[in-house]
Amino acid sequence: MADISKNYSYLRRHAGGIIAFAMVARHGQVSSAADALHMSQPGLSQRVRLLEEALGTQLFERGPRGVRLSPSGADLMARIEPHLGALAGAFADFTLRDHAPKVLIAVDYAFASFWLMPRLAKLRETIEAADISVLASQNPGAMAGVTPDLVVRMGRPGQGGETKLIGEKVCAVCSPRFLRNHPAITGPSDLSAMPLLSLSGVGNWFDWDGWFRHFGIVPPDRLMKTSFNTYDLVMQAAVDGHGVALGWHGLVDPMLDRGDLVRAVPDMAESDRGYFLRLGNAQASEAARSVHDWMAQAAQI
Repeated sequence: MADISKNYSYLRRHAGGIIAFAMVARHGQVSSAADALHMSQPGLSQRVRLLEEALGTQLFERGPRGVRLSPSGADLMARIEPHLGALAGAFADFTLRDHAPKVLIAVDYAFASFWLMPRLAKLRETIEAADISVLASQNPGAMAGVTPDLVVRMGRPGQGGETKLIGEKVCAVCSPRFLRNHPAITGPSDLSAMPLLSLSGVGNWFDWDGWFRHFGIVPPDRLMKTSFNTYDLVMQAAVDGHGVALGWHGLVDPMLDRGDLVRAVPDMAESDRGYFLRLGNAQASEAARSVHDWMAQAAQI
């Protein structure tokens, strides 16, 4: 027991240096090993030098293109590497034993309700080994204090590394009953006299004024609008027959297929805007990348 305690005590004093040595040996460069350990290059070099001084031998031969193991360094690496790797892996497995990787998806309310939620069960079947959290807000790309793994934003193209999930194609929708009660509706201009349902706030998408202008129609100064702060409420009001809403294809298609909603007029407004998916940070986890790829593929179906 005394010998074991002595060995542990000696290992404790040099554990940092041993890890530093092993990482430099693996990378062949102090700079890349320091990046991998999230350490400064001078700090890592110092740890290796202190270990060499404690052992009384040179562990690396240093050159202009990096370092290579000296004969003593190669001997030490051969002795510790299998055990050090096994120890690091065992400790990581223990640390993560009850913690599945987490993937936080930041989306707006409309996308969360009408695109993501209907597909969530299939996503869970495919990505089983991760905890998925959905954070909805009106502007998912600008949430202070939050670093999501994935962001889905509505707007124009222009940010690099994004995948376009849905292009903006917008038609006017209403309930079948509402359309039957208003047989005079034949084109977009007729809708300016109808009760209109809209999403409150300014966003990078079609509103009623923009939708009318897309067809060359100057809407009256006062439209009969009822506004809601979420798209769910806009669609529920349309289904209940309270007026005409703007329906984004890719979101409301199931409601049209079921007959809950119908197109008030056949006209469709399109733009270069859409829903774009991107990774929240460059160091995205494997789970986040898997969810990203799944969403990108699901959008093509």
